[in-house]
Amino acid sequence: MSTTTFRNPIVHAIILLMIGLVSCQSQTPEQKTDAITKLVIHYLNTNKPDSVYLLADQEVRKHMTAIRWASTYKEQYSSLLPLTNLTFITSNDSVSVYKVDGRIPLNCYISLDKQNKISKFYFAPYQEAIKSVSMTDSEKTTDVLAQKVLSLLNHKQADSAYLFAGDYFKSKVSASKWRDFARLIFAVTPLPPAVFLRSDKGINFYSMKSYEFAFGAINKDGKFNDFSFKLHAESAVKTEKVLTDNKLITPLDSTVDKVISAYIQTKGNVGVSAGVFYDGRNYFYNYGERKKGSKELPNQHTLYDIGSITKTFTSTLLAIAVDKKKVTLETSITKFLPDSVAENPDLKKITFKDLANHTSGLPRVPSNLENTITDADQPYGNYTTKEMFSFLKHFKQTRQPGSAYEYSNLAVGLLGALLENIYHQPYPELLRQYITAPLQMNETMCAVDTAKFKNTAEGYGELFEPVPFIKISALQSAGAIKSSAFDLITYTKAQLSVPNPTLSVAIKLTHQVTYNNGSNILGLVWNYLPNDQNVLLHGGATVGYRSVVCIDLNKQIAVVVLTNNASNGDAIGINLIKAVQEIKKLNAVVPFL
Repeated sequence: MSTTTFRNPIVHAIILLMIGLVSCQSQTPEQKTDAITKLVIHYLNTNKPDSVYLLADQEVRKHMTAIRWASTYKEQYSSLLPLTNLTFITSNDSVSVYKVDGRIPLNCYISLDKQNKISKFYFAPYQEAIKSVSMTDSEKTTDVLAQKVLSLLNHKQADSAYLFAGDYFKSKVSASKWRDFARLIFAVTPLPPAVFLRSDKGINFYSMKSYEFAFGAINKDGKFNDFSFKLHAESAVKTEKVLTDNKLITPLDSTVDKVISAYIQTKGNVGVSAGVFYDGRNYFYNYGERKKGSKELPNQHTLYDIGSITKTFTSTLLAIAVDKKKVTLETSITKFLPDSVAENPDLKKITFKDLANHTSGLPRVPSNLENTITDADQPYGNYTTKEMFSFLKHFKQTRQPGSAYEYSNLAVGLLGALLENIYHQPYPELLRQYITAPLQMNETMCAVDTAKFKNTAEGYGELFEPVPFIKISALQSAGAIKSSAFDLITYTKAQLSVPNPTLSVAIKLTHQVTYNNGSNILGLVWNYLPNDQNVLLHGGATVGYRSVVCIDLNKQIAVVVLTNNASNGDAIGINLIKAVQEIKKLNAVVPFL
């Protein structure tokens, strides 16, 4: 009997796949998925990411190039290996869920298409299954609709899901805002099963592994008026108290600690640097670690990615250009585009204001971005001005510019490129000359010189893996800046008052409302809280960082929150400024030192 040795790994993978698929012909769907899952785990453990890629369907390959998959394997999955003890847990909406042991316990989510090719595959930190409780008839009615809406979201059909929303819900959440929200959910699909826990006043509450889901308030037409989807507040609490420099002496200290502790005491969350401007003074609070396991507390000078907060700097540069009569908010962007791009008639009605308040009609990201990604941790690193202009040449407008809000990294990235043409200077130099130098913000920059700056926070992704600072090429004006709590408190104070006359005029212009549909209220990039239009804010997110700045223009309060992990740390900012506002009310009656 002869033995054949396959020396070519690709040929070996194809033959193994053929054998696996032949054996699948007489198997149930669950058995087919189980066989493919075991094959995937085997390939991952034996350092064969190319073989895993061969198992993916065309739709997956369309959105994930082979080079990008290899980078994802190297940067995210390899650190989890080896994977052992694969155990099937459940199947929901064609998605099979397994428990697998790696460097940390994991849930593996996988689904196959009709040709037994992988259509979904990802890992998430493992959580114990929660048992469902029995439901009443009314709870079952709500559950049927909840599962239908979740299924539509699982299949990325946001508009179809919105058809099941009631009039009250639609009055609070526009179709555009719903699509923005749905995109966040799409990022974590396939969704884990929704396990019913309880109901209250017509609203069903579910556990979905790391997430809490609430759904209900069904009207007489059978449509929902309540929907929320968020991370579990009590998903995994650390047993040890984290490091902090908060002395817990004043009411402000206690207020900050109450808000931040709930976040930082959750497993997986690494570090926080917060700044508060209150009663004319700066206060800084730090929690956790700059680098996981280092026992080294960050401080107010620690550098973090600030992501889309960058956009507020870009809108300030635009406002300065307006003040200097270089451009107006109503100027068409085609005036400063290359002729070959400006010829596209669908760009002619887009103004600088449309770029700065997300009403240009340009998408969140350009469709040709995916083809440039070679590193999963640097999705914007290879996207050049050439690719951006190529996209714009063929862009087709779907609505009147200025008529509807759609958040767009591309729009503000383009705005930065246009400002470079207007000023004839690169974006980092514009940033330094007009904003950071006048405000003496020496810890704010687009790229970090690690020889000069050692005090940096290491970022952590969704699987708690280390990730680097973001590198952005053509779209740098949408999210490339790194900064510290110290500098950003200086920046937020400038939003309240600044002696520099050029900056003062420009900053006031960025605060003027340019778009208001009730749920989205914007100046130039800056957002206003719909339920408190004295509060100006903007958040930021990169692969391993979250950030937010909030400013109460009336009460002269500002807060900054910077975190070095990819969880919902940006939500802390809104909670914190609301808590500090309450102290302000109390302090009007009983002042504290």
